[in-house]
Amino acid sequence: MSLCYFDYYYQLEEKLRIEEPLMVQAGTWIAKQINQGGRLQIYASRTLSGVAFEFWDQTPDLVPSILIDNPAGGVYETLEGAGQAIIDELSVKPEDIFLLLSNEGRNPAIIELAQWIKENGHPLIIVTGFDLSRSIKSQHSSGLRLFEFADLVLDNHANLHDAVLTLPNLDPAICGTASLATIFLLQQVLYFTAKQLVQETRGK
Repeated sequence: MSLCYFDYYYQLEEKLRIEEPLMVQAGTWIAKQINQGGRLQIYASRTLSGVAFEFWDQTPDLVPSILIDNPAGGVYETLEGAGQAIIDELSVKPEDIFLLLSNEGRNPAIIELAQWIKENGHPLIIVTGFDLSRSIKSQHSSGLRLFEFADLVLDNHANLHDAVLTLPNLDPAICGTASLATIFLLQQVLYFTAKQLVQETRGK
């Protein structure tokens, strides 16, 4: 019996490595905003909320960060107007940078949050399944998807229903990779951010 999930992840890892320049850029941007007195504000759709919490919980004091609450565990994120409830609870500084996580990037709540972020002049980094998001229809009346607001997109290569393995006589497919890919991307971005901040501190 083969470790087919491990085999699939090895293939995915090669795709993630290609994004190194974008991860470096994300780290540089976050460090820049922190040096200007900003914080990293993190929000995730329901399926990636656990990843967001783990990432936020592990950020060192060197990288001040805020985890934006997803009300009711994301139950209302598919309803247009729900994003305003999130926006109303924000505590924001002009120098803050935002990180939004969503495999599909089509639900109204996160789209409304992204729109507010850009209208207020904040840098926006997202993690999404880029090909997946481009292939599906937005559930927001604007027709826009999350990546269309982003200054930088990190691709977690999520596919529809986030399932990558099949078995005979079993439908649908099983075994997702999006959470694992997202945490790999984020932890590497955190490393690049911290490295940049440490180097700048030593240079002063």
